[in-house]
Amino acid sequence: MRLRRALVLKRSFWVLPRNTQNTTFPQISFKPNGIAVRSSLPGFFGKQIRTNSTTNMSDEDRLCDQVNVIAQDTAKIINAASKDVKEPPIQAEPSREAEEKPLPKLTAAEFKAYNRLAVIMDRYHNHFRATWTEIITGLRKSRPKNQSLRQFLSIAQGFCRMLGAHHNIEESYFFPILAKKMPAFQKHNKEHGEMIAHHRQIHQGLDKFEDYVNACKSGEKDFVASVMLELMESFEEVLWQHLDEEVQQLGAENMRKYWTLEELKAIPM
Repeated sequence: MRLRRALVLKRSFWVLPRNTQNTTFPQISFKPNGIAVRSSLPGFFGKQIRTNSTTNMSDEDRLCDQVNVIAQDTAKIINAASKDVKEPPIQAEPSREAEEKPLPKLTAAEFKAYNRLAVIMDRYHNHFRATWTEIITGLRKSRPKNQSLRQFLSIAQGFCRMLGAHHNIEESYFFPILAKKMPAFQKHNKEHGEMIAHHRQIHQGLDKFEDYVNACKSGEKDFVASVMLELMESFEEVLWQHLDEEVQQLGAENMRKYWTLEELKAIPM
């Protein structure tokens, strides 16, 4: 299932909130394999978000169509741009904890540079936090009066797809670079590898949750709020832990233990 999502949303590291047409996004440089791509929505890579057909589509189906179009466009652009680009020149080191020693105080400019990845990642994670809260509030209390069950399920469906894509892209393109020096991102580190372990634990619940949402939306199963809530709560703790701790790993005081500023600038994000 995760492989199928990866093929559909290949190399699309963007996480989109639900109401894309009414949301203003700051411009962010994302550098897949060193190629700088600037993006803002609703104009994505200089294009307006489009749908194949909007005449007879509901709002939630139009959103799903937009997400697919954006992902496909992103994959084409990045694939074309990165064919002849080599991996950034980052010096690999043996897998070990960075030595604990007193470090000089960072200037404001140095802190901003070292904290860059944490700021970007927290922006992505805030989209997940907000959508999760909207869904689980609808189950524990009630969803907005003007929101149909189909719209509610579409929000949950979009959350699953985007979180799965986010994790696939991290593990394929971002974590391997960080893992060269940072134990928390190392796939086969028995003592650490916490970020990879979190992904595995999250997907033990997320995949079941997504299956249920899809089945309810297709009519294969009847929607039962208590069942859906139980599935969400099964991975709620590890998800929120991961959303916080991944940002902490990328924070300035931690990143400076492993990377020089020049190396950090070469990390493609």
